[in-house]
Amino acid sequence: MWQKEERVTMKEYKTGYSVQELYSDTYVIIDKGVGQGSVRMYLLVGSKKALLIDSGHGLLNLKEIIATITDKEVVCVCTHGHVDHALGARQFDTSYLHSKDFDVFKIHSSDGFIDDMAIKGLMMAPMKRTRENPNYLARVEKMKEPHYLLPQALDDIEVFDLGGRTVTWRATPGHTQGSVILVDENNHVAFDSDTAAPGAWLFLPESSPLEDYKKVLEDYLVFIQEQGITHRYAGHTGKALSARNLQQLISCVDTAMAKREKGIKVKTLFGAARIVFAGGSLLFCGR
Repeated sequence: MWQKEERVTMKEYKTGYSVQELYSDTYVIIDKGVGQGSVRMYLLVGSKKALLIDSGHGLLNLKEIIATITDKEVVCVCTHGHVDHALGARQFDTSYLHSKDFDVFKIHSSDGFIDDMAIKGLMMAPMKRTRENPNYLARVEKMKEPHYLLPQALDDIEVFDLGGRTVTWRATPGHTQGSVILVDENNHVAFDSDTAAPGAWLFLPESSPLEDYKKVLEDYLVFIQEQGITHRYAGHTGKALSARNLQQLISCVDTAMAKREKGIKVKTLFGAARIVFAGGSLLFCGR
């Protein structure tokens, strides 16, 4: 039913996507994001409305894609304000982001940040022939299209009633201070984007100290166990995650705190980081 928008090749740097049905009335839209990594958005459809969780790099015509799935009104909620999760929010009449990430969103949607990302990359710089490729440059310019108003503040919204289906959210500061997870209560599924995936980034200026992050993860673990959440879906991996994966990440955080010199040191657009492998998981963190 759904096809790739365009064939993606590293030579042409064309925007591409795919759509898959995860479970009943729930879909994942994968923004291929050539050059900066792919990202996953999730569409939950009720009898009255649809909810889009995250909005990608802003490269895809999301309204057009969603129209092949449903004709319901779409509300967009961004789990945090980073460029690869929130730039597409401008396409929707109604979008939300926690106010603690408004400043992050302003930075990540700025022309200067996007230009830096295109030149330096998020984790490593693209090759010179990539940076000089006209199709790659056109892609970068598309990301800089006008962003208009900020998304509305999610803070005072308690529940999204989609019609026969309710979605709630929970604050999970760590990756960013405004990070949230969304819960499909009817199906006991959580969508936690970059909050608690293996390889979580915790070295950014907007990230929490390891000690604070560990407490958030521990509280989240108790929450999913009490709520009977069986599946978690993240922003950059197709595999459903579980409570066990979360326990492994907590163990990795323990190691990162106990051994501050442990890890592989790397340089990124955001500064220095160390990669810690432990407990069956890995973490990008600072000291």
